[in-house]
Amino acid sequence: MVIDTRISELNEGNNMTTIEKQPDLVNMGPLLVQDRASKDLTAFRSRVRAMVAEHLTPLVPEAEETRNFPRNGVAAMGAEGLFRERWTGGPYGDLGRSVVISEEMGRAGLGGVGAGVSLHFEAATAILRRCAHTPYALEILDRALDGDYICCLATTEQHVGSNIAEVGATTLRPEGDGWRVQGVKWFVSPGSAADGVLVLCRAESGLALALVPRDGFTIVKRLQTSGMRGLGTARLAIDAHVPEDAILAAPGLGLPTATFGLMFERLAIAAGAIGSLELALTLSATHLRRRRSQGAPLYDYQALRLRLADLYSQTALARHALHSVVAGLSVGAASLGELAGVKVTIARMAEPIVSECMHIFGGRGYLEDETPMARLWRDLRVGRVGAGVDEVMWELVAGEMPVDDDLYNTWIPEFAE
Repeated sequence: MVIDTRISELNEGNNMTTIEKQPDLVNMGPLLVQDRASKDLTAFRSRVRAMVAEHLTPLVPEAEETRNFPRNGVAAMGAEGLFRERWTGGPYGDLGRSVVISEEMGRAGLGGVGAGVSLHFEAATAILRRCAHTPYALEILDRALDGDYICCLATTEQHVGSNIAEVGATTLRPEGDGWRVQGVKWFVSPGSAADGVLVLCRAESGLALALVPRDGFTIVKRLQTSGMRGLGTARLAIDAHVPEDAILAAPGLGLPTATFGLMFERLAIAAGAIGSLELALTLSATHLRRRRSQGAPLYDYQALRLRLADLYSQTALARHALHSVVAGLSVGAASLGELAGVKVTIARMAEPIVSECMHIFGGRGYLEDETPMARLWRDLRVGRVGAGVDEVMWELVAGEMPVDDDLYNTWIPEFAE
């Protein structure tokens, strides 16, 4: 028997009329009530969705084919005032708007185009906004907020991935009236389109963060990534003389400053994955209703609809968790470990969920020119690597796990100390 999803009466005597259609995950109201009023964010979501459809979605096919990140996407969104609106407020800006933007770019299936926009206006802009105090740096920040200057974070080296505290091959040395930055950064996104890169480098007294302009680095290799093909990930050789004003984090402060930026990248990865999952699930649910087999819609087959219901439930739970942590961060009631835990959990669950959605489409799910499932599947894989691999995220969580000796002694007195 097919279970009718309509609700005729939620509660006898409540005078509610029949609900013909339940709100799907994509159109649910925002949960960030501690950060912004739901009505405010709902209107903002509609605006972002329209901006994405107008300015970013048309850029995806060419970006995927050429593997070049489209600079005009950042310029268009900046011209709309989106980046400035996101960074209104305290040190974290408006986190509610941050989540909405990343979710909507994920929901639009932008892949590398959306990821590149996020890396610019989240991780890099977060650092610029926190550290820019001189006229030189403030001008760069201003241009970045307007979408006129694409900036990204460069941390990895040949032998240094997520363990950025070990950065050492990229050096910072005094030179004349400024500094010399030299080294090769391994995975820089969107490095091939950047006007400037924030380089984590090793000085004599510790890690620093330097802003290196376009004439200070060359593209060694455009990397052939499995997914996010429009992201423009590149290997960069850096050899630049930069002024004192370009040192955003002095030696010894580079690591916490880079980590601050990575926090926002993790947030964007998690929110973007939720948006992508909602796209895949909504398409799959619609396919079950439309596609027929043996004279009946696929939805009539219990195994398929319950499998999809399970995937919807997992995604809804993850979305609630993300919004809860972000609301907590906005008021100082959540930790970086909690954000890392949400990021790694969502990234790990995204792959199998999209894989199941591919399965619902049968052979067509594996065809990149007929459904977006295969590309979503490839694109989401980077979530387990970007801004820190799974194991690094779990280490952050492990460092915050509670220990309570009194509780332990009460419940397990045999081993009491």
